[in-house]
Amino acid sequence: MKKQLFTLLFITIFFSCQNHQKISDIAVKDAFYNLFDVLDNDPKNFGEVVTDDFLIFENSKRYNLDEFIEFVMGFDIIESERKFKNLSIDTDSNSAHITLDHHGEFLINTPNGKQRLIFDWLESAYLIKDGKSLKFKFYFSEAIKDTIISL
Repeated sequence: MKKQLFTLLFITIFFSCQNHQKISDIAVKDAFYNLFDVLDNDPKNFGEVVTDDFLIFENSKRYNLDEFIEFVMGFDIIESERKFKNLSIDTDSNSAHITLDHHGEFLINTPNGKQRLIFDWLESAYLIKDGKSLKFKFYFSEAIKDTIISL
């Protein structure tokens, strides 16, 4: 009986101490770049890369998934260019956090003609593992500089 108890205890300790594989930085970057690819090229499918309870704080406003898609679809974007720098990634076996500087330039149609919008944002995001993929649960984005040029 003692031997069986010891074996059971050993197996329990052994499996509870197993090191679960951390999410790789590459997987986080792939999910991150995919998020903006979908956002810029197919915003109607944005829900595929975020969780059902996704929230974003964009320039001091809180949006859920549907509200954010409506906000993005409200712009008639002709072209966009984004640059990301100072990416910092922290991961564990089930989640990831990323912080970065984001520069974006957008050419849009407005009722008054074309405009170029230029933004610099400070951003942070929280991703969780959903099956074998990573999905965004929370995104924070605050513009620290913006410029609007009428063309």
